[in-house]
Amino acid sequence: MKNGYVILQDAIDFTAVRQLHKELEPYFDERANSQAPFFGFNTKRIEALFSKSVTCQRMAADDLVLQLVNHILGKHCDHIQINLTQGIRINPGEKAQIIHPDSAMFPLPNKPFEFMVNALWAYSAFKKENGATLIVPGSHKWTEGRQPSPNEIMYAEMPPGSVLIYAGSLLHAGGANITDEPRTGITISYSLGWLRQSENQYLSYPIDVVRTFDTKLQHLLGYGVHKPNLGWVFGHNPTDLLTGENKDHLGAEDFLTDAQQALLAEYKSGADIAVTSHNLKA
Repeated sequence: MKNGYVILQDAIDFTAVRQLHKELEPYFDERANSQAPFFGFNTKRIEALFSKSVTCQRMAADDLVLQLVNHILGKHCDHIQINLTQGIRINPGEKAQIIHPDSAMFPLPNKPFEFMVNALWAYSAFKKENGATLIVPGSHKWTEGRQPSPNEIMYAEMPPGSVLIYAGSLLHAGGANITDEPRTGITISYSLGWLRQSENQYLSYPIDVVRTFDTKLQHLLGYGVHKPNLGWVFGHNPTDLLTGENKDHLGAEDFLTDAQQALLAEYKSGADIAVTSHNLKA
């Protein structure tokens, strides 16, 4: 993604879009507008989408989307994870959002690489007039704090079923809706597996609900151990909670990278090496 984003048209077909509407419309109908300067005053937002929509579950695990996300994030983590899910309905009369990078939620200045990638699916048509997402091509490479000029901003217009995939550091914003129809998108955000998730996935979905999910989605939610030793439960893999496997009689397990396992093997063999906290985390 040289410009920091790509739009894939017809990522899901009309039948899937129609099913998505059937699954999520009741939740949009029930939800009140946000009342927040950033989230908007005439915008509806719904969360925890995987318990509301089987179609969203499939979208999150889309092979091509995951291939693109892993291409950007995979070299900097053991595995990626879901950062958040959100349905965003920009209603008529909503003003444009402030232009921002989503990666700002991780308070580390001058990040050395991307921390997150977002997939914004078009639930309805995205048009300039109805609040299509504003994006600033190439801004993911800018010095932090640089503001775009009007001629550097474009609109991510796309038909229903398309998906906008963009780097978390790309400047963007929800557009103003000057029509009499809402504009709705579905955001599924991914981040490095060792980061805190924006939407707490473990509290968003009761464990009995997570058990009904595909194993691929369970892993994306964070039910797994990120090497080295991040995310274990009672010294074991949290997937044991999903399968019902009882390891209470066993001691704690290691979840180490290949390099760390090799270092330990060398150490145990009596090799003359210096093992430091930089090489192996206790």
